Amino acid sequence: MNFNEFMFNVDDIKSKNPIWFMLDSDPVGTDNQIKVTQLHLSLSLPEEYKVFIKTFGGGFFAFVNIFSVNKESNWNIVEQNNRLGLKNSHNFLAISDSGTGDFYGFEIVNGVCSPAIKVYDHEKNQVESTVYENLYDYLVAVGLKVKK
Repeated sequence: MNFNEFMFNVDDIKSKNPIWFMLDSDPVGTDNQIKVTQLHLSLSLPEEYKVFIKTFGGGFFAFVNIFSVNKESNWNIVEQNNRLGLKNSHNFLAISDSGTGDFYGFEIVNGVCSPAIKVYDHEKNQVESTVYENLYDYLVAVGLKVKK
């Protein structure tokens, strides 16, 4: 899914269920915050994540919570990933908490996050593939509950 298709879904769902978007979220991220975040994590983030953060910020987005580049946030992506340790142990960057102990995020290959969304299953202690080709697919299906 590209950004325009994603925004079409967001606008449609927002018009039908505005209350889904009323939870607190972090301010939108800046190019500098993204650059600093990438330096702290020693990796390159997918374009979809960067565009989302610059458009919506981190924090609550309908039914998901996206980790933020705002260093003051309780959901700061650097702090969350330092705490989890999955970057070093599984080459995995968590960007969203499932609320059940699992995390959605990106596989890291040679310092670059792949755009496809993976899930870390805490019970199996492994990263698994999902059907989400990128962050927008994940947000529409899981965050906005849009059925294909």
